[in-house]
Amino acid sequence: MSEISYEVLDKAKVMSFHRKVTVLAALGPFSDAFNEFGAATSLLAVSTLYHLSAVMTSIVIAGYWVGVAGGGILGMLSDKIGRKQLFIYDTLGMATFALLSAASFNGISYFVFRFLLGIFIGIDYSAAVPLVSEYAPVTARGRLLSMEKIFFMIGAIATAAIGFGLTAWVGVLTAWRIDFIIAAIPPLILFVLRRKMPESLRWAVEAGNKKKAEEAISMLEKYGLKPKVNLDAIQEKKISLWQNLKTFFSRTYARQVVYIFWIGTAYALTVNLVSVYSPKVLAALGATPFESVLDFTIIEALGTFGVVLALFTVDKVGRRILGTLGFGLGAIPLAVVYVAYLMGILTIPLVVAMFSLFYFINVGFVGTLQYIPAGEVFPTRLRGLSVGWEKLYEFGVALPALTLYAYLGVANSLIYDIIVSIVAAVIFYFVSLETKQMSLEEIERRYARIKGTPS
Repeated sequence: MSEISYEVLDKAKVMSFHRKVTVLAALGPFSDAFNEFGAATSLLAVSTLYHLSAVMTSIVIAGYWVGVAGGGILGMLSDKIGRKQLFIYDTLGMATFALLSAASFNGISYFVFRFLLGIFIGIDYSAAVPLVSEYAPVTARGRLLSMEKIFFMIGAIATAAIGFGLTAWVGVLTAWRIDFIIAAIPPLILFVLRRKMPESLRWAVEAGNKKKAEEAISMLEKYGLKPKVNLDAIQEKKISLWQNLKTFFSRTYARQVVYIFWIGTAYALTVNLVSVYSPKVLAALGATPFESVLDFTIIEALGTFGVVLALFTVDKVGRRILGTLGFGLGAIPLAVVYVAYLMGILTIPLVVAMFSLFYFINVGFVGTLQYIPAGEVFPTRLRGLSVGWEKLYEFGVALPALTLYAYLGVANSLIYDIIVSIVAAVIFYFVSLETKQMSLEEIERRYARIKGTPS
């Protein structure tokens, strides 16, 4: 019989331990959204304050996404030193650079501070997502990982609502600074609370860290969970990041690499017209800065219901159907907006309604998957790198996407998003791997191109 088995964890019912780990992990995406969508508020101010062109504004704003992409790759350190270390200390970087972002004095400082903030956000994803995945029961793993997106949307709504209130109170040129100051508060709270969480047991066993494994088992036993782990059988291993990279990009995981790449890339190529440019589009139709922020808040709020729907269906219908529908159906509301534009009947209420529907579909279905397959389809020793790989493209492609929108203008950007959404749906269907109701070890055995690879 095997001396290491996670069957107790895989078959457990969701309990307070899982909820604690999930919430403390999900507050990272909450902070991400608070900072990311604070950019939507600042979009209306930065170009005016720092005298930037439309293209330069896009580049400066996108510095944050470039940072998250880079931080995601640095997050592969969680495969070497563990999830918990990064899980705790990246919060200090998040708080520091949120405050410095609020103190930006020109376009360059804004870009640099936001870029560095993004790096720590990216690192957090690569530690938090694997930690949740490695403790989640099989029947609820998709649901628990989806909570990351729920908290992201709550953060987006919160920052939009706060931005709306601050814009009404102090004006658009000052509101964004206060918004970023507020964004520093959640990471500081997380720094205290996350210290009480255990290291990932799967990672500790894989790395041969008996001390961390013993600490994790001790905490799990307090919740009645007693995984079968013979500590004497654990052998310390030297983890090489270079070897991890070679293994990650080997033929063994070629399908997984393409799958995760496409989730991040296709999402970045379709979502940002609505998620970032909504205030600009609404302003072009005659909305005041106050009205633009209010309408953007409505879009965020209504779109969140799509995430809630995904939360309750992802473990039932699976990842493939959810992603395919998310990309494909998202083209419909954008097409309605484009036709209305051609016919000269485009109005602010119509844009808000259709952008909300797009958000419901695209962000709800596809956006939720940004947190699930990357935490499942690779083995433990590569899981942090997998999440970073997805974030590299989800956020890295945001910069050229935002720049492209600035060049194309609203009408051509709509055509572009419609076509890309349809193409993305087709490609996603063929490259995706279905993982619902499967343990992490079963996923490895089924989809890796070699047999007997340990997870």
